[in-house]
Amino acid sequence: MKRVGKDRRVVSGLVIIAVISVAVLVSTYPWQVPQEDVSSEFPDFITKNEDYFVTRIGQVPTIDRDMYRLEITGLVENPTSFTLEELQSLNLTDLPLTIECIGNGPYGKLVSTAVWRGFNLFNLLETLGIPENATGVKYLAADGYYASHTLDQLRNNGVIGALYMNDVEIPPLHGFPLRILNPGYYGVKQPAWVTGIEVIDRPLEDYWQDRGWDTSPPMDIDSKIFFPEGTTAVGVNEDLRVGGCAFGGTRVAFVEYTIDDGATWNNATIVQEMDADNVWVFWEIHIGFANSGQITLQVRATDIDGNRQIKTDNSFRDGTSSWPRLIIYVD
Repeated sequence: MKRVGKDRRVVSGLVIIAVISVAVLVSTYPWQVPQEDVSSEFPDFITKNEDYFVTRIGQVPTIDRDMYRLEITGLVENPTSFTLEELQSLNLTDLPLTIECIGNGPYGKLVSTAVWRGFNLFNLLETLGIPENATGVKYLAADGYYASHTLDQLRNNGVIGALYMNDVEIPPLHGFPLRILNPGYYGVKQPAWVTGIEVIDRPLEDYWQDRGWDTSPPMDIDSKIFFPEGTTAVGVNEDLRVGGCAFGGTRVAFVEYTIDDGATWNNATIVQEMDADNVWVFWEIHIGFANSGQITLQVRATDIDGNRQIKTDNSFRDGTSSWPRLIIYVD
């Protein structure tokens, strides 16, 4: 998928966003390391289910697996419903995927990576008959959330109906029994607890779009600093280790850092990555300073299409991707 900047972006990606107006916001952070010293630790590359970040608009729905039905309605030529067992019997594929909440800031922790398993949604709808005038689909969730994708996104992006998360059925907290995943897009476009899919020929309809957000853009190229967080101190000529991640709507090409506000750049070392699109990389920096004083270290990432993380992103309602920074006091 070619990335050409915010003015020509298409659609985003997870369940719901961490924003001011949500009724309920529950968050777990993927790099909370259960150790006394968390200043120099990477999280698990594949986020454990219990550590995967959570945002939602209300309570977690209770869905009876035996009573569950996925209703496919609207312009589809053969409207039908599927039991959970029938969905699980479809041809399933694995999808490793990094997802960020559209409301996540430069220092936010609402980003995680999991391996999902599910069925190709476009292929399923094709078996039911898609008329020529159909333009998209709208998803209805058990918690009252709704989101939508264009038909072209289903056809070209490899959108799946996920039934499994890291080799187990999706836990209730993360969307049991069905979650829709659109690779390369913010969480806002990837609804959980899906009970209905309507094939439509009208403009897309999205819960947060209706509340003033631009939910259409894919994820920007972005980076985060895992450790140290915020500020740190180091002695003259001592080694400082800095680590973090980078991700976006495609693959990460490289990560750089600057200590002079972008006048010069040096490459960070990629220490862990996966041969897959739309999956974060972990990077690391080792740096020392010959003189005392205050240093500001900033990081940026570049993707394989040449899109470069911007220094300051003020348009937070369509995702933010400003350079993260670390303040270093050298004694």
